[in-house]
Amino acid sequence: MKILENMLRCFSDWEETAVSWRRLLHRHAQPGWLEFFATGFIAEKLESWGIEISQGTKILDVEGRLFVPPESVLDREYRRALSAGIDERYLRPARGGLTGVVGVLVGAQPGPHVAFRFDIDALEIQESKEMSNRANREGYASIYPGYSHMCGHDAHIVTGLLLARYLSEHREAIRGRISLIFQPNEEALAGARAMIRRGVTDGVDYLIGGHVAANLWKVGQIGLNVKNILAVVRSKVRMKGVPAHSTGRPDLGKNALLGACAAVTNLHAIARHGEGVGILNVGKIEGGISWNVIPDDVTFWLETRAETTEINNYMQRRAQEIIKGAAAMFDLSYTIEKVVESVSCKNSPELVAMGTEAARLVPGIEEVVPEVSVNASEDFALLAEAVGKKGGKTLYAIHGTPVAGGQHSDSFDLDERVILNAARFYAVLYDRLTAFGADRQV
Repeated sequence: MKILENMLRCFSDWEETAVSWRRLLHRHAQPGWLEFFATGFIAEKLESWGIEISQGTKILDVEGRLFVPPESVLDREYRRALSAGIDERYLRPARGGLTGVVGVLVGAQPGPHVAFRFDIDALEIQESKEMSNRANREGYASIYPGYSHMCGHDAHIVTGLLLARYLSEHREAIRGRISLIFQPNEEALAGARAMIRRGVTDGVDYLIGGHVAANLWKVGQIGLNVKNILAVVRSKVRMKGVPAHSTGRPDLGKNALLGACAAVTNLHAIARHGEGVGILNVGKIEGGISWNVIPDDVTFWLETRAETTEINNYMQRRAQEIIKGAAAMFDLSYTIEKVVESVSCKNSPELVAMGTEAARLVPGIEEVVPEVSVNASEDFALLAEAVGKKGGKTLYAIHGTPVAGGQHSDSFDLDERVILNAARFYAVLYDRLTAFGADRQV
């Protein structure tokens, strides 16, 4: 058990450091393609530990990015990171919204290519200013208006950094290749695709990732048999008609708003699939110009999610039929623009079994929960799909922690002990995956 004892001692020694890093990142929260502070912080740490880093166009397909903010916002957030003390050497490759970092360690001994993925983006949510919020009481609330880490990705970053530090200090025993993927823009499901197109997942045999909380609310819990990482399609539906005076000659108009309302009402009446979860939502509708003008141009935002890609395809097919029918009813033209999509995701059974063995060796992990449903979508799924297509195996773990407010609320917070629990788990799992070191009693 010597390897395990040394491993756990390392992580225990870094507990205060982990908390300070997490709170620093929490204060400097930035959302998708704007994560300049986090990118520079990560890159500098990795390079200081002798880990080879790649950034910018080496890890991201420029044209493959979705939802890139305006140049003025990109420049403002870049300068914020500079003003906060981030070394520009690590920011320059990310300029223009090319955030994220990939660190690589190559062992002297042959072995598999193991990749660990950690998402780094915050949310566009103003953090609560109430003093009941611990971040306000203890002085680490976000200092950037309108942005905050309300999902726990700041903890994910620190988990990845602790793992990187540990592996860098034990590189003589590494077998094969390790990729540490610090991924931008997970929340908009936009970062994975750009990384895949640049070959970040090429040659990966095992892909490991995870999330804090996500329906496990107790420190010491871990979920490995993870269900309901949902396939998703997000579209903009536009209906076009003919404007006219609302009372003078309404018969000459073709009312796009009525068509959109008919579509939205009937979309929510789609019969749910009998073989699993299927969810539909219209989250935004806009159009029309005045009280007395027949609205001729209306757009609404449609999302479907489902337990499997097949069920989501059913939801999409029925949605398209309803939109077509509503447009025909009011003599409208229409377009459906698919904006972003992701697939469903299931863990490889072999890694669930191996992860269960690993979790039972980690002090701090008290319960391997038999099954946990995420009931949300995850950009990890696209990375997993890319790895799986080449014969690789994947595991997405849920790390238990109580949360204040709930994820994506304005007062989210977590129990920082989850960071060490997650980092230790990944280290032990890596050992079991690769016969890490000579002592196989671990």
